[in-house]
Amino acid sequence: MLSIRGTKQKFSLGLRAADGKETGFYTYDPDSGPAEMRLFAALPEGAAGKTLVLRCAEPEALSAMLSSESVLATQTKLSSYYFRRSLYALVFFLLCVLCAVELGVLMVTMRSIFTPEVQHQTRVMIGLMLDAGIWVLTDSELLALVTDRANLVVFVSLVTFSLTAPFTLEFIRCTVKNDGWLIRLPQMAALVLVAADAAGWLLVGQPMLWLLMPIHITVIASILAAFHTLMVSYKKNHSGEVRNILLAFGLLAAGTLLALATFYSGYRGRIYAVCYCAGLLGFLVMLGRIVLHRIRQVIDEQAQLENYKNLAYVDSLTGLFNYTAFKYMKSRWPERTDWTYIVMDVNWLKQTNDQYGHRAGDELLCCAARCIREAFYRAEDCFRIGGDEFAVIATAADEDAVKAAVEKLRNLCAEWDAKEEYPVSIAVGYAMQAGRTMTADELFMEADAAMYQNKAEIKKAVGGIIR
Repeated sequence: MLSIRGTKQKFSLGLRAADGKETGFYTYDPDSGPAEMRLFAALPEGAAGKTLVLRCAEPEALSAMLSSESVLATQTKLSSYYFRRSLYALVFFLLCVLCAVELGVLMVTMRSIFTPEVQHQTRVMIGLMLDAGIWVLTDSELLALVTDRANLVVFVSLVTFSLTAPFTLEFIRCTVKNDGWLIRLPQMAALVLVAADAAGWLLVGQPMLWLLMPIHITVIASILAAFHTLMVSYKKNHSGEVRNILLAFGLLAAGTLLALATFYSGYRGRIYAVCYCAGLLGFLVMLGRIVLHRIRQVIDEQAQLENYKNLAYVDSLTGLFNYTAFKYMKSRWPERTDWTYIVMDVNWLKQTNDQYGHRAGDELLCCAARCIREAFYRAEDCFRIGGDEFAVIATAADEDAVKAAVEKLRNLCAEWDAKEEYPVSIAVGYAMQAGRTMTADELFMEADAAMYQNKAEIKKAVGGIIR
């Protein structure tokens, strides 16, 4: 493709189509003005991807003209021309791909909390976004700048346009939970047309353009079916989500019907693509908001569930795990053979309650919990299993480490004892499985007995009275 400046030769510019036929559509006459400006003005719709043929009366003169410095190769200019015309398609395609990738990453990273329904809805939304982006790109003239396989581009455009209706209907079906024939019938019809187009491509290597009219009819039928389904669902439960889908689908339907009207009116511009793209963009934006709202609901429900779990397994006063969590850990006993139980009891809790009040007793328990958490490091192994009783479950611990942790606990209690007006003292006993064949209850009873022995020693040392 050439831009001509300053040549004195008269020539014609022809267009050779894929079938070899040539159509003369521009004749250059140097007396008629600058060829460069008139050349672009004369380019017809669909010129991209075709072969432009230059003719003149004297081939030698044309050859000299083409090699002259006054002749500028305009492949770049024509590429820029078509790129500007198709910039909307590129932006739309990249936006769809980016949103689809973000949704995909979100679904993969959070699949453990997604319900099957939300997962399916998200997958359909990803498919719809990619399908819409590919259709807008292949329907534009942009790909003609990078490939001359026009038939393949048209085939992909036809297939992706055909798939828009099934994806949209599937999203509506899984949202309103309607498996009726009114949704399924146009869905299946569109898929049959896609299969027919694919079969034609495989057999003859040509897109089945005669399917365009049936595809458009299927699209119109899908619009009617979707509107009826959404209206029935909204009248039944007045769901805000269904109302939003109805509004979104209204944008898509308006853009689609306007695009079809423009397409069949004989207008040679690309207004039909812009209309459909605008409706599709509004539809995808609103559907994206609906999907994100669903995802946010799932996250909120999961957070609420975790909160309920905390209420079920965490002691509200001390922040340590409670007896329910302790029983759950004990239920996993067969999984390991190296358990160690450390059982603790806070000394003189009753006397503290009687002398200083129950608030002081609660503070004593909280002080004890902080000391236990710090001494045994991992708070997830620490439990409050009764009023003044605590326990720690350790795995793969050697006796020296356990003794060091117990000694650290006593030192921490002594530090708190020096600061508080009421005594902070904890009796401790432990038992290690160390490969012995015994049940969890037997090991716990052994640790509990050791704790009571230590408690008796402490009371004997202080005379059993509070300071």
